Amino acid sequence: MGIGERLKQEREMKNLSLNDIQKQTKIQTRYLSAIEQERFNVMPGSFYVRAFIKEYATTLGLDAEQLMEEYHHDLPFDQEEKVVLSRVNSSKKNSSTTKAPVIFSFLPTVIVVVLLIGIAFVVWLFSQGYFGGEDKGANIEQTESDNGAGNQVQLPPKNPTEGEDQAEDTEQNEEQVDEKEQSTDQEPTTEINLDSFANNESNYTLVTTEEELELVISTEGQNWLEIENEDGESFYYSTLTNDNSPESIDISDFSQVYLRFGEPNSIQIEINGKPVELSEELGNTTQVQKMWIDIQKESVSSNNEN
Repeated sequence: MGIGERLKQEREMKNLSLNDIQKQTKIQTRYLSAIEQERFNVMPGSFYVRAFIKEYATTLGLDAEQLMEEYHHDLPFDQEEKVVLSRVNSSKKNSSTTKAPVIFSFLPTVIVVVLLIGIAFVVWLFSQGYFGGEDKGANIEQTESDNGAGNQVQLPPKNPTEGEDQAEDTEQNEEQVDEKEQSTDQEPTTEINLDSFANNESNYTLVTTEEELELVISTEGQNWLEIENEDGESFYYSTLTNDNSPESIDISDFSQVYLRFGEPNSIQIEINGKPVELSEELGNTTQVQKMWIDIQKESVSSNNEN
């Protein structure tokens, strides 16, 4: 007996139809029928196969984890998960080899600073008359005649405000360089946006330039909580209480995280200190909520260009 036949037999023993299961789980009947017939190829992906089977089993009062372990070898998506994981690992290796050394990101700033200093120095030389041959000769003759008279006379500059203007230009150039250096030194950012909410299911998109991501969940009461990654691997499956919260999980390597929890009005969810705001449509509901968070990582350099 396969896992589909087991679920179907349990459903019929409880005198439940597929429509009854669909109303409780919000899973479409065509997917429920496919699970009973073990036609997993019509499902959206291995992540949804795991999630739907667990939800189906829980609704029938079965131990979902024990059922999945018992029929682990009958499930068809082990090979698919290995292929996905191998692709993810290879993409990470490729991206790591293309990263340029950090020192190269500062080269444009250094070049601009050197050019500005050089221009300021040349302007200063012009203002001092180092490139005017006639003025220089006249200054030498004047100095010699003054030395012959026994008195040392210092000639005033041609333009009294020229030195002040030069100092103001130098200060403005330095301020512009400081602004450019500050603009290139951006802090890592993380943004979490609610994309959709319907039938107690929420979909979020997390865009971040941070390498490390930490999911922190706390409660003021008592919440049943389940946490999985995009491959259906379970990281938490228990009741979270005020005594054993907060619960922290490293999700740096996740591309998607799935949460299922009860009592939404007494739970707080944060990622790197950013709160995951629940939909205002929840109101004072106590129904079990499902949450999918898609994680998109961007580099700091590409974020600055945008």
